[in-house]
Amino acid sequence: MSPSTSSGKRPQAVAHAPFVQLPHELLFEIISLLSSTTDLLSLALTCSSLYSHVAPYHTEYRVLRVRTLNPTLFAHLARRTDLTRNIREVHISEKHNYTRGDRMPRSLVDLKVDGDSRLNGSGISGIDGERIQALNVCKALRCMTRLESFTWEWNGVYTTEQTHGHYGSARKRVVVRPMSEPRFEDAILAEVARKPTVKEFGVSGPFGMHVNGPSADNKFEYPVWHISNLTSLNLTGDTFLRTGNILPLCIMLSRSPNLECLTIPLEFKHLSILLLPNLKRVNLPLLSGSSTDVDESARVFVENHPGIEELSWYPIGTPRLGRGVLPRLRKLRGNMGIMRALAESDDREEVQLAQPAIVPAVSSQSSQPSTSGLLTVGPRKKNKRLSVIPEAEEAEAEGAEGDDGDEDDDGEATPPASTPLPLPEEDEHELPSPSSSSSAQYAPYSSEASSQLASPMITISAPPSTPTSLQLSSSASSRLLRPLESLNIHCLSASALLSLGPKFMDRSALRELIIPTFGSTDELREVARVFKDVRLVHIPGVYLPPEDQSPHPLSPSVDEIVEILPMFEQLEVVRGNALWRAAKQAVSNGEDGVDVDGNEVKNKVHEVLRVLARVCPGLKEVDHCDWYERRGGFKRVVVQRTLVRQKMVSASDSVSVHMEDGEQDVEEVELVSYSVRKPVAREYFDIFDGAFN
Repeated sequence: MSPSTSSGKRPQAVAHAPFVQLPHELLFEIISLLSSTTDLLSLALTCSSLYSHVAPYHTEYRVLRVRTLNPTLFAHLARRTDLTRNIREVHISEKHNYTRGDRMPRSLVDLKVDGDSRLNGSGISGIDGERIQALNVCKALRCMTRLESFTWEWNGVYTTEQTHGHYGSARKRVVVRPMSEPRFEDAILAEVARKPTVKEFGVSGPFGMHVNGPSADNKFEYPVWHISNLTSLNLTGDTFLRTGNILPLCIMLSRSPNLECLTIPLEFKHLSILLLPNLKRVNLPLLSGSSTDVDESARVFVENHPGIEELSWYPIGTPRLGRGVLPRLRKLRGNMGIMRALAESDDREEVQLAQPAIVPAVSSQSSQPSTSGLLTVGPRKKNKRLSVIPEAEEAEAEGAEGDDGDEDDDGEATPPASTPLPLPEEDEHELPSPSSSSSAQYAPYSSEASSQLASPMITISAPPSTPTSLQLSSSASSRLLRPLESLNIHCLSASALLSLGPKFMDRSALRELIIPTFGSTDELREVARVFKDVRLVHIPGVYLPPEDQSPHPLSPSVDEIVEILPMFEQLEVVRGNALWRAAKQAVSNGEDGVDVDGNEVKNKVHEVLRVLARVCPGLKEVDHCDWYERRGGFKRVVVQRTLVRQKMVSASDSVSVHMEDGEQDVEEVELVSYSVRKPVAREYFDIFDGAFN
C-alpha cells in the first residue's frame, strides 16, 4: 500500500520534484547509499513514487538476521546479486535462538527457483549438499561490497551418540559444530576477512576447533587472524584460549587500534599485554571457570585502559585496583568483588620503593636482555592461503578459482623473529642513571665484575604506575566519584549499595539501578532518597528480613510500593515482579498457598497502575507477569498517555480556547491506556545482554 496524506491525496509538489524524475538506475544507486532502515522508511513515506523504489528493494536488503544457514534464502541472495550488494549487517545464529529477532527478505524470494532442493543443496544429503549450501553463502558474501557487520553465534547445539563399553552402553552429548567440514567454515570466514569495509565482527561458539598454532609451513591460515581495522570485536570460545593461538590473536588485536568494543574470555591470561587506546566497552565473560590468577591480568588490563565507559566483569575474588581506576565508567555489571574493589581503590596508597634492589640475574652467556616474553610482529606478506570453495569439482582440478585463492591480503600474521630485539640507542652509548624509571637496568661495568660476565647484575626498581593512578598522598581525603549511570551487581543488597556506592560513584548520575535483594522496605526508601534521579529500577518480589523479624521471605505490600516508587522523582521504567506479587498478596489477603484467580490479580494491578500513572507522571513501562520464552524476558506493560479536550466541568480548571463555532471554555484531560508488548530484541554487541533495554 502506498503512503498518502491525511486528506487521501498524493502531494503534487513531491511527485513532480526533479529528484523523483531521475531514471530508475540513478535513483537505485542514490538510495543504495542510505544505510539506516529508518532513513529508508522516512524516504518511502514522502510519496508513492519513492515508496515503489524503496520497498522492498532496499528496506529488506540492509539487515540480515537469520537462524541457521537457510538454503532457500542464501540461494536467493546468491542469485540476486543486485540486491545483495546493499546488505550492511549479517547475523547468523542457532535455530533455537530468537533473542536477536529475524529479519530477512521475503517479498522477492522466488520459491520455484530458489526453493529447488537440487539447486540450494537442501535435497542432497551428506557433504555434497552442505558444500552447495556453503558455496551459496560464499557467493552472497562476495557480493556484499558494503558489508559493515558480520556476527555468527552457535551456542548450545548438541547431539547424542550411543557409546558402548565394558559396563554397558550409554549416551554421550556431543557438540555440533557450525559446519561439519572445517574447510566450509574457513571458506565463509575467508570471504568476510577479504572485506575492507567490515568494522564489526564476532563469533561465539565452537569455531576454529581445528586451529591450534601455525600450520606445517609455519603460517597462520585461519581467516579470523587476518581481520583488521575493527571497531567492535567478539571472540567467545575455547579456540581463543589455546596456547598455540595466543600469538596470532594478540597480533590481530594490535591491528585494530580503533577498537571500541571488545568481548573476550576472562580466562585469556594475556590481557595484561594488550593496549587499545580507544577502548570504551569491555565484556570479560567467564566460560569454564578458573582460579584467582586470572584476576591479576584482568586488573592490569582495566588499569591500562582509563577510557573504559562500560564494563562487564565478574572477578573470581576481590582484585586490588589502584587509585583513580576507571575514571569515565558509566555502566557496570559484575559481582560484589568488583563493587568492593572500586570502593576500596581510593583507600589504597601507591607503593613506592625507597631504593632499587640489586639481585643477580639468571645465568646467561649473553649480555643482552631476553625477549622471550615479548610479542613481535614480523613483516607483512601477501596472503595466498584464504580458503575458497571451488564452483565445481572440475574447476577444483583446473584451478578455475585461482583468482579468489590467490587474492592478495596484507593481513597475514607471522611468528616472531628468532633474533632478539636490539637495545635502544641511548643504551648503546650511555649508561642509564640510577634514578631512571625503567623497570630493568644494567649495572655499571667495573673491573671487579669483569670476571662475572656470565651473571650480570640487574637493577630492579619499582614498576611505573598505571595510567590511571592519581598519585595521591596518603593524607588526601578526596575521592574519585565516577559518573556511573547504570549499575547491575549480582547479589547486591540495598544496604551494601548505600554503604559502598557513595564511596566511588556520583549518586546524582545514577539512572538505571537493579536491586537484587533488600532487607526491609526502609532500605528501599533510603535508596530512593539517596538516588532520587533513577529512571529505571528493578525491585524483586520478595526480600529477606533479619531473622529476628521473620524467618521467611516477605513481599512488599501494594501500599508500600505506591509509597516508594514516587520517591524516584524521574522514574520511567519499573522492572521486577514486586508489583504482581503485592497484587496477588492483596487479593489472597496475605495467605500463602491459596489459589488466586489470575483475572482478579490483573484487575488489582490495573487499579495500582492507575494510581502509579498519577503519582509518577513520567512512568512509561512496567514488567508484565507473563514470561516470553523466545526473547528470554517478561512482557512489557507500556503506559500510553494522550491529552484530549472536552467541555469545562469545573470553572477553576478551565482553559479558554478559540474554536470555529465561537469562544468556548474547555479543559485538557489526560487519558491513560495500556498495551502489552513482547520484549525488544537484544543486540549482539550489547555487553549487558539487554539488562537495561
